[in-house]
This record gives sequence, C-alpha cells and structure tokens, in this order.
Amino acid sequence: MLVILLNCVTLGMYQPCVDDQCISRRCRILQVFDDFIFAFFSLEMIVKMIAMGAYGPCTYLADSWNRLDFFIVIAGALEYCLNVENINFSAIRTIRVLRPLRAINRIPSMRILVMLLLDTLPMLGNVLLLCFFVFFIFGIIGVQLWEGILRQRCFLKPLPNVTYPK
Repeated sequence: MLVILLNCVTLGMYQPCVDDQCISRRCRILQVFDDFIFAFFSLEMIVKMIAMGAYGPCTYLADSWNRLDFFIVIAGALEYCLNVENINFSAIRTIRVLRPLRAINRIPSMRILVMLLLDTLPMLGNVLLLCFFVFFIFGIIGVQLWEGILRQRCFLKPLPNVTYPK
C-alpha cells in the first residue's frame, strides 16, 4: 500500500510539458522513484506467478484483478523497452495512471464495493436515458420560450479615443 501511495504522489508531481527532456533534478528524482515502483510491481507479479502458477484454473491470470496488474506491469515494461530518444510514448505512459487501481486488489471491502458499482452500471443506463430525455425536453422549451430575446444584447464597453463603425 505504501508503494501505491508513493506512486500516487509521484504521478501527481509529474509535469508532462516541463518534464519531456527530464533534465531537472526534480524530474530525475521522480524517474528514480518510478523505476523503483516499476521494479517493485514487477517483482511482486513474478513472485505471485511463481507461487500461484501463470496460466490455468486457480492461477495468477485466472483472476481479473491480477490480469489488470499484469497489463499494467507489461505496459510499464513496454515503456522501458521502447525508450527511444526521438519517439514520444506518452500513450503508454498514461497507463501508469492505472497503478493506483492495484489498491482495489489489496483491500477486500473496496474490491466488493467496486464490483457492486460495476454490476449496477447497466441499471444506471435507464436513469441516464431519463435524464437525457428531461434535459432535451427542457432545452426545447427554453429555445421556444426565449427565442431571440437575447439577440444583440451582448456588447463591449466602448473604449475612449476609439471610433467604432455605426
């Protein structure tokens, strides 16, 4: 959990526009922390795969949350393997944002809560459809009632010493 928290802090401190070249001291320190976090998650995945087995029933990849962890680690490995100076892999770097989701796998009550939310998403579709319908109807009513009332009402305050066309 501490490594996941450290990952959240380092992701929050990362500045994508400033840290492209990574020449500042802050950026190099964040890169060292990111390397440590990647190594920790990779080692954890390898130990779990050895202990549980890699593929098959009741193994590491049988659980969907472990598959998410596997995807995050493989994406991080791709980022390190494809680290070429002239090519920007910002799309692969965005997968680092998924690392805090590993906390869901660590806390059983949070895992139950997330699974419950995911199970209720199809039922929320009807509620969203009703909200869209209500907003659409009120939008039509608003356009019909106030049609043209605000036309030509916005104007700039005239500046001194400036002539404006009539």
